[in-house]
Amino acid sequence: MNLVRTIVVIIFFFLSAGGTLAQGESPIVTDRPGFLFSSLVVSHRVFQTELGLPAVTLIESDDVEIRSTSVVGLVRYGVSENFELRLGGPIYTETRTDSGYGDLEVGAKWHLVDNQDGRPSFALIPSVILPTGEDGFTADDPVYQLNAMAEWTLESGWGISALGGYLNGPSGDDRYNQEILAFGAGRSLPSPAWSAYGEVAYVTTDAQGASDASFAGGGLKYLVSDDVQLDVSFDRGLTGDSPDWLFGLGLAARF
Repeated sequence: MNLVRTIVVIIFFFLSAGGTLAQGESPIVTDRPGFLFSSLVVSHRVFQTELGLPAVTLIESDDVEIRSTSVVGLVRYGVSENFELRLGGPIYTETRTDSGYGDLEVGAKWHLVDNQDGRPSFALIPSVILPTGEDGFTADDPVYQLNAMAEWTLESGWGISALGGYLNGPSGDDRYNQEILAFGAGRSLPSPAWSAYGEVAYVTTDAQGASDASFAGGGLKYLVSDDVQLDVSFDRGLTGDSPDWLFGLGLAARF
């Protein structure tokens, strides 16, 4: 199954499942697009699926364009009012020379603090990326990851968010460390179904052959209904060692 067929099947599934979506809740809140997550979890006994359709990375190296195009998926399930389980990863990836299925990420989100009395809404998001992908699209050994997410909602209607993350993964016979720090701001537009955000992110790593990277970008979200969201996003690499562009289209639904 090639990338286009994968996208078509996924979209058809969402459209055909529209009659079973959750009802009577506040509008859907997603962990996409962009580098930052939401600090909120999905409601108790609710499934939420979020897809990048597709996510595209462009790199110009020695006058050669390197392009990687993926369908990225995330399924979230509310175990309680402040804890969710998560299952995600790149469902399918195509490059100029190869294609395949990526590793599976298993994790959770624990919402610890609400946004009140000057405190941010805060959550921890631990996960393990398991080496389940095909050759060329797998890390071969587990990757361990922990993200901490904080959000403030201001009286002006703006939201401000911050992410700090740590990753430990395999690199040959050794392991490497990676950290990410990201900040974002967003708000609803005059039409309440639309919202916009901007973000900056810095990624540092000691992996052999890899370099630190930084990005700035933003995107738009559109609520089709309280249970379905569409999004579009972009990020521009700010240094010569960063990927030049990251693009994404997204679809999320709550069941």
